[in-house]
Amino acid sequence: LMNRLQPQSVVNYTKAGFQKIRAPAALYKILKEFWDQNQNNSYTEFDYASPFHNSWQVPTSIVPVDDDELEGGGMNLSALIWKEARDIMEEWTGQKLAGSSVYGIRVYQNQSVLIPHVDRMPLISSAIINVAQDVEEDWYLEVYGHDGKATNVTMKPGDMVLYESASVIHGRPYPLNGNYYANIFVHFEPMGDIESLESLPEEGALPPYLIPDSP
Repeated sequence: LMNRLQPQSVVNYTKAGFQKIRAPAALYKILKEFWDQNQNNSYTEFDYASPFHNSWQVPTSIVPVDDDELEGGGMNLSALIWKEARDIMEEWTGQKLAGSSVYGIRVYQNQSVLIPHVDRMPLISSAIINVAQDVEEDWYLEVYGHDGKATNVTMKPGDMVLYESASVIHGRPYPLNGNYYANIFVHFEPMGDIESLESLPEEGALPPYLIPDSP
């Protein structure tokens, strides 16, 4: 139901709804170094039933980028990821963006499946950076653009996919064939005309990314 109704309710900010680019070289270098130093310091993220991922069979794990006890980690790394991703996303969407969330490096294991879905609000515009992978074959990211057509996107380490995650159905419906696939996700929401806390809309007003009178 969410996949059917939510895309009709959210403003589209780009023509296609997704785009693959290369992550900024300096950012990827830092992420890769952090991964190389800390990939053995992950913790189990989900090991229970999930509507989107078969985590009860193959749990995901996380290497937290904001953990200052990890070499190279901490709030400075989180802030760098936010800034670099936000600059790219603002240029792509043409919107001023506020951060919704940044995950650590999420590690998917062999036979992982990610059911196609749209993200919950306010995860409106998002970026995936593939940090590292050890696979026997490409693990396709399936996206349904604003034209309704499915596209299989191949990612290599250092690739960055921008996508309107609240309106573009996305997932990895084919099982991962390999040892692991490590991504970092950064999520944003449009601020609309809001430039400061003083100009926040009145309580109960629609956020700028929702279409009035939509489903």
